[in-house]
Formats: sequence, structure tokens, C-alpha cells
Amino acid sequence: MATMRLQKLLAQAGMASRRGAEAMISAGEVTVNGQVVTALGSSVDPMKDRVEVNGKRLKVEEPEYRLLLKPRACLSTMEKNQGPGNARPTIFKYVPDAAVGFSVVAPLDYLAEGVLLLTTDGDLAAKMSRGGGHVLMTYHLKFQGGIDDSALDRLRRGWRWDGRIIKPIKVDSIATTGKNTWIEMVVAESRPRVIKAAGETIRHTILKISRVRLGDISFEGLKMGGSRDLTKEEIKSLLRAVGGAARPAQAGRSDRPARPTQAARPDRPERPAQYARPDRPNRPVRPDHPGRPNRPGRPNRPAPKKRPAPQKQ
Repeated sequence: MATMRLQKLLAQAGMASRRGAEAMISAGEVTVNGQVVTALGSSVDPMKDRVEVNGKRLKVEEPEYRLLLKPRACLSTMEKNQGPGNARPTIFKYVPDAAVGFSVVAPLDYLAEGVLLLTTDGDLAAKMSRGGGHVLMTYHLKFQGGIDDSALDRLRRGWRWDGRIIKPIKVDSIATTGKNTWIEMVVAESRPRVIKAAGETIRHTILKISRVRLGDISFEGLKMGGSRDLTKEEIKSLLRAVGGAARPAQAGRSDRPARPTQAARPDRPERPAQYARPDRPNRPVRPDHPGRPNRPGRPNRPAPKKRPAPQKQ
């Protein structure tokens, strides 16, 4: 394994987020080969160096990435059943072996279904929890009633959520039954409330939310409630997207080329002699004249009469 920054190693090991790891290093809680390290940006070799946090050796393992096809009526948490009487099941039911060390990335609502990422990479989990980074989420949404072109254009222009404008990458109608309409929406947001706010914008009820893709990762080959490990290609694609790849153009916008610089206007040729206007003589100076007489002023209007004050009886 190649060298990496110390705070990144702590984040990948699930000790804390990247900023939390930096705080631990600055506080002198981390030692490398028996020496306290407080300098941020120090590089270590996880396979050769002995890294300890508060006296406990850090177990260096390759981070794991797992994909779960989450069913409906299920909480996106690794804890056991929650709610009154433990009546609300969680995804722990489907991946009990991932209860320790795994974080849920881009959680889905209780009634939503679709692909869900579980990982021990604390750095990636922290980045995606702040809004998804640059990972595109593809949803299939079932709306009640028909959705006309004006409503689709309204969604493409974006909607307000949490004090800012959310602009989707893509919004298309993919099927309709007359009573319901299916829409495919691509957004660069991982927070579940963002999608519900889209339905409120066009005043249509969302009957079903299904996430079908997470970046380049789809649910193909998985049954509802099933899980699998990500391939190396999928992991590279995910890390590359979270690392800061540029976002695609927003929906309804085309990548217009830069406007060319307007060329300088060529000098006009001189007017032919036959069309040339003869030089006009200077206009003679008008003799002094009295000008317009002053308008007589209007007579002053009489002051309004004051009404007599009522007399007290």
C-alpha cells in the first residue's frame, strides 16, 4: 500500500471524519512508531508504520464498499428495529454482518427503495453526507395524476430546499398510465428530503421513490433486500466522482460555445464624388429679438375661509 496522509488513514479506518482526524492529530492523540505527531499533512505507510490512537493500535485494512437494494418500509440505519415496540425494521435485517464499522451513505427514507451504499471508508462517507459530492443519483418517481410539460419545465428550473435552489441534472417523463406518471430524475444530492420537496413544488403527490443508480452503480443482478460488494471499477468510479469531478450541465441548458470576439468594423470607403454633399454655408446669426414675452403671473388665490370653531354649550 502506498503512503497516504495521516488524517486520511484515520478517516478511512472509521475513527473520525477528515476534520475530526485533524483535530485528533492536533491534540496529540496520535502516535506514529511511538512518536507523537501533531503536524497535519504527515505521510505514513499503513503497512510499515505503527499508528496508534490514544494508545490503541490502528488496524489497517482495505476499506469495504457494499451495495444493498433496500426494500420499502425499512429504516436506513445499521441499528436494530426502532420505534415503539421495535415495530419499524431497519436494514440490519438484510446485512447483519455489516453492523460493525460500516456507515450508511446517502440514506433513503423509510418508504423509499433502491440502491444504498454501505462502507467502512469514513472519508468517503463524510464527503457524501454533506450533499453527495459529485455523485449523481438517478431516481424513478411515481407521481399521482398526469404531469404536463409545464410541470416538467418547472422541475427542470429547480426548486427551493433548505434555503437554496436545487437544480436537477435531468428530468424526463418515462411512462404514464393516465392516473399516474413515472419521471426519471437525476440530481447530485444525497439527502432524502430533497426529492420530496420536488413534488411539493409542482403540487403533485409522490407515490413512490425508487433510486435506480448511484453514480455508475446500478441494482442489476440484485433482488430486493440483496447485497453485493462493489467491483474495483465501481470503486474507482465512485472515488473519482467524490474527489471533485466537474458536474455535468444543468437540465435545460446546453453547453454553448464561447461567443466569438466581434471583429473590428472595417473602415467605410469614401463616398463617391457624385453623392458627396456640397459644403453647407454656415447658418447666419439671427439678429437679436426680444424673444417670447414673459407670461404674466397668475393672480394670487384668496386664502380659504376658516370655519368658525364650534361653540361649547
